[in-house]
Amino acid sequence: MIDAIRGFAVAGILLANIQSWSGYKFLPFTEVAELSLFGMDELFRLLNATLVDGRFYSIFSILFGVGFGIQYVKNRDRLDTFIPVYRRRIFFLLLIGCIHALIWSGDILMLYAVLAFVLIALRNLREHQILLMAIALLSMFLVSHALNLVFFEVPVPEAKLAMKVYPDISPFDLNQILGHGNVTEVFYLNLHNLYWRWLDFLPNGRITRVLGLFLLGFWMARTNYFSDAICSERNLVMFIVIGAFCTYWSVRLGGNLSYWAYSASDLGLKALIVLGQVFVALAYMSLIAQLFRRPLGQSLLWPFTQIGRMAFTSYLSQTVIGISIFYGIGFGLYGQYGLAQLWLLAFVIFVSQAIFSAVWLTYFRQGPVEWLWRCMSQGKLQPNFRSA
Repeated sequence: MIDAIRGFAVAGILLANIQSWSGYKFLPFTEVAELSLFGMDELFRLLNATLVDGRFYSIFSILFGVGFGIQYVKNRDRLDTFIPVYRRRIFFLLLIGCIHALIWSGDILMLYAVLAFVLIALRNLREHQILLMAIALLSMFLVSHALNLVFFEVPVPEAKLAMKVYPDISPFDLNQILGHGNVTEVFYLNLHNLYWRWLDFLPNGRITRVLGLFLLGFWMARTNYFSDAICSERNLVMFIVIGAFCTYWSVRLGGNLSYWAYSASDLGLKALIVLGQVFVALAYMSLIAQLFRRPLGQSLLWPFTQIGRMAFTSYLSQTVIGISIFYGIGFGLYGQYGLAQLWLLAFVIFVSQAIFSAVWLTYFRQGPVEWLWRCMSQGKLQPNFRSA
């Protein structure tokens, strides 16, 4: 069931990230309007805002905490040997994340690895303390926004030329490099984008929110949430109602996490955005659990389960596929597709990955990146072939 949920998260992350690789997020709105099937973009933008943005990385973050929690509970009687091995495991995750970030600035693994060390340090908290800490961390970014609002004069954000812009480079120059630049130019621009991505973590509160989601997942594992509560229909209804309410109003009123709050009402909108993201993520997880309890549901979720068992490999390979298809150093299809076409392409990529995962796992116990990560963590080669 957890594999199915993880695979579902990877699918949603692909829908979000393909907008960056393809250049759609960086294209000036005047150029976006000239893309084929532009008439369908408004529908898919709404779907992105209500169903995708922030929801799937929230699931992924929760499951990271769940993974640590399951291992923590399993090894509770020998933590003196488990914790050093897990720290080494996280160190190599950080190393892989650094390499991935040099290829694409949208990497999330570096942040996960850094915050995982904090999660380890908080492992001895009691269950109720973990939950309270998770809620506090998820809300902490609002405090920084409120303080900034009180002590500084924050200007109202100006209208943007594209979905994502940088203050020190024009959309034209950025798209020219990604769409037509050589390897060196793309590499240095990626470092530029990486710098601004981490700077953006300040207003959007990504650091404390991800750590809060880690702790929420850790609390779920410690309290056996996945054995019982996740299948509760009452919880599912509550998650859907709260998530839908917060998402509806935040989208209708135009909330945005990417800049500092400029008024008390904007601060409230940011709270609604985060609540919507978290509760829709919890609703997704509960829906998949409900499906997974039924034989037909397990069959329908088969592609997600396969991807979920090789989530690390799938996540990294999506970056390679995306850059190869769209960047000028690849097939050069940058800036040529609208959202409808990108969703279709994401579907094709995901199905291909599910088939590849199923074939690979027929002969191997773990995906290639998962196996390499395990070997590095254990300090020696580990068996991976399945017996006949």
